[in-house]
Amino acid sequence: MDAADRPLEGRVALVTGSSRGIGRHIALGLARAGADVAVNYKQAAEAAGKVVAAIQAEGRRSLAVGADNTDPRACRAMVRRVVEELGRLDVLVNNVGEFAYKETREHAVEEFDRIIRGTIGATFYCTMPALEDMRPRRWGRVINLGAAGADRAGGRARIGPHLAGKSAVVSLTRTLAVEEGPFGITVNAVCPGIIEDRDLSRAAAGRMTDRRNPVGRPGTSDDIVDAVLFLASPRASFVTGAVIVVSGGWNL
Repeated sequence: MDAADRPLEGRVALVTGSSRGIGRHIALGLARAGADVAVNYKQAAEAAGKVVAAIQAEGRRSLAVGADNTDPRACRAMVRRVVEELGRLDVLVNNVGEFAYKETREHAVEEFDRIIRGTIGATFYCTMPALEDMRPRRWGRVINLGAAGADRAGGRARIGPHLAGKSAVVSLTRTLAVEEGPFGITVNAVCPGIIEDRDLSRAAAGRMTDRRNPVGRPGTSDDIVDAVLFLASPRASFVTGAVIVVSGGWNL
């Protein structure tokens, strides 16, 4: 396999919430592209261990790191451990985000706070210590997972706090792109639409994909992985502050 097949050879990545779902697919995709990958989990240690084993089967180094991404100290300790055990941190993928599907007025204050803290809070808490390692080396990739619709003023019923948190993620992405560009660090966002994965069957995803989707199908985790791999690769060295909406046009 030549260098073109492994554009991230020698790089180290951390994917938050990567013991399952889209995060798991992203972690495996980065490994196949040549990166050593740290797998973050909150409670699913066994599942994270299986992802680590799959990454190692690709010939890459990996470790599982348990951390509650709503705790700034836990996030800092997680990044520190990745740097100590894998030598550096080049690519951070902020995949963690809280979600609840119901009308905004039905949310208790505590639930609203949990969703916001678990979305924009988790992104901020993980990114700040990561930048401390990237800046001195003047190279880094921060890729934040948003949501289709988070990059525009429109709303979606029943996902108010989630979409508010993801909109803040997009705003933070653009601000950090301006601030970190001089240090060789790009900061971009990938905003998925309806994605079929382990937690959402193709049938359920199909029901959620309305007729406004020009492509006419739900997305897959591979659709998201492809966007993340592009942004992490050398081909995207002149791309920062971008918001790539991977939705089949669902957000139009």
